[in-house]
Amino acid sequence: MGACLSSTSAEEKAAKRASKEIEKQMNRQFEIENSKVKLLLLGAGESGKSTIFKQMRVLFGAPLTDDEKQQITPVVYNNTIVSMKILLNETNNFGNYENVVAKDKFDYLLNVDDQSEINEEIGMAIKELWQDPGVLTTWKRRAEFQIVESVKFYFNEIERIMKDDYVATQQDMLLARVRTSGIVTEKYVIDGIDFEMYDVGGQRNERKKWIHCFDDVTAVIFVAALSEYDQALFEDASTNRMVEAVELFGDICNNKVFENSSMILFLNKKDLYEEKIKDVHIGDQPAFASFSGKIGDGDYYEKGIKYFLDMFLAENKNPERQIYHHATCATDSKNVEVVFNSCKDIIMRKNMEEMGM
Repeated sequence: MGACLSSTSAEEKAAKRASKEIEKQMNRQFEIENSKVKLLLLGAGESGKSTIFKQMRVLFGAPLTDDEKQQITPVVYNNTIVSMKILLNETNNFGNYENVVAKDKFDYLLNVDDQSEINEEIGMAIKELWQDPGVLTTWKRRAEFQIVESVKFYFNEIERIMKDDYVATQQDMLLARVRTSGIVTEKYVIDGIDFEMYDVGGQRNERKKWIHCFDDVTAVIFVAALSEYDQALFEDASTNRMVEAVELFGDICNNKVFENSSMILFLNKKDLYEEKIKDVHIGDQPAFASFSGKIGDGDYYEKGIKYFLDMFLAENKNPERQIYHHATCATDSKNVEVVFNSCKDIIMRKNMEEMGM
């Protein structure tokens, strides 16, 4: 019996040692997980948040591999062809076809397959149409239909894109549009600290997937497009994109899930906004009739940004919560780097507070 008791005691000791080791490993894993900086990118569809996400890869991740460049190349072809065909179809819808000079190129391109590689023939057709007065008249009315404004970069670069040896560049990758659905994660080490960044689908039917997954994020980076003050939603042509972004920001900012997370607001696409305000008055939009600036004012750019910023900040119902905000251009790596470095100190302080340091 004594031997039996002794044997049991040895087994218990071994089990306790194993249990302690498991507990130690779990504690270590918890500390590692807890020390990570977790950033959640949110925003309405087409706000540019996925471009911010890609910029983080450019700035802090591994460079694009040759395979990835090859994978992006057909996306650039598709974005360019599909966008030009949208422009041509809207030219028909607006009754501008009679003003089109290059009618042969117009008719030809409408019959090009969306998945085609852009060869010289297709490229020259796009180049000519991008200079055509009938097509450009339609482009000026782009707020009245759904087209990604930054596609003009591809139109302007068409001579490079149509070459036989074309391979997508880093800038091409930043502007390539593939709609985000579900959750995409990237991991980086920045100044010796582990960062995880999450990008989620921005369209309305994706939003229910956001909240319950991210109750422990260090910071929420909310992205809204300044230039979309005169545009309607992809999913609902009766809803202004800026109005939707402000309402969504209010929902996120005041949600209990994020009450312990830092809130950072990126007013994005400042370059497109700066170009648009030369011709499209903010106050002409019914939702923003209270805007007092006048086109041509020396401070119109700043006035407009402050006007929209005040709308976002007014959504915050917690007087103790500070909203950190920046005007950004997601396609400009230097701008994103400067802005992120400014935000990094805020994010790191918050992470240290959570770790009790």
